[in-house]
Amino acid sequence: MFRETVLNRTLELVGEQYVFPQKAGEVVERMRANTPEYATAKTDRQFATMISRDMFEVTHDVHLTLGIRPKGSSWQELPPVAEVNFLERGIAVIKLNRFPNTNSAKGEDVIREIDHVFLMAAGARALAIDLRGNEGGDGSSVALATTYLLPPKPQRLVVYRYRANMAPRESWTWEKLPSEINGPYRPLADKPLCILISKKTFSAAEEFAYTLQQMKRATVIGEQTRGGAHPSKRHIIDGTFVLSLPFAETISPITKSNWEGVGVVPDIPCARKDALKIAKDELVAALRPTPV
Repeated sequence: MFRETVLNRTLELVGEQYVFPQKAGEVVERMRANTPEYATAKTDRQFATMISRDMFEVTHDVHLTLGIRPKGSSWQELPPVAEVNFLERGIAVIKLNRFPNTNSAKGEDVIREIDHVFLMAAGARALAIDLRGNEGGDGSSVALATTYLLPPKPQRLVVYRYRANMAPRESWTWEKLPSEINGPYRPLADKPLCILISKKTFSAAEEFAYTLQQMKRATVIGEQTRGGAHPSKRHIIDGTFVLSLPFAETISPITKSNWEGVGVVPDIPCARKDALKIAKDELVAALRPTPV
């Protein structure tokens, strides 16, 4: 009976909220047809895996999953949002570990941390942004971090498109950064820039890399990413299961498309471990004086 409740709630949420209504209907139909198979699952994890499999086979959406909520305390120590270190020749490496929501209860702390790291790198002659371990988060901090790397004029970054009966929402660079007390201050906006990615780079981190790549602002180096372009919400079902449910799709105003199911394709493909060295070589070359 417990699993039947979970199945029915999953069917309800997917049918009502999944970003593509037609696909939502197909998912519901597939899951109803396979309900007898779900009853054979020996464990909750196997049950969730069966449902996730069927949802993926219909949608090929890596964000649409049913999983098991971790038992015990949900608290875990998170890495810093951002870190910076310096290489020789004035090259700064900013490691963005995650993209938290700047509008959450801890949003002000997120903003201060991102602002602090980019200000520390302000004197760099060239910059590498390391996203190799970043599995995503929220587009609000993507927009903030992107703002430091572009000129002060407002620039549209992406459009979030919802179900047919909902108006789309646009993401823009920030008009004013926290440190801009006496007018625009974007010292990194014209510096050579590389972005490092890997197979682990996902979701909002892919948005960051894809957007700057399509704007011709950055050279992207590393491994092709996982391919998740649909912002999602987590739904706790009966305290045991977690449904990750995409409610929108991210559209680039440049390509009119996104990286869903494909991933961000690097400009310079290489193994994850080699990406920083290659980026350093690229940036050093960019800093060399142009022959007269």
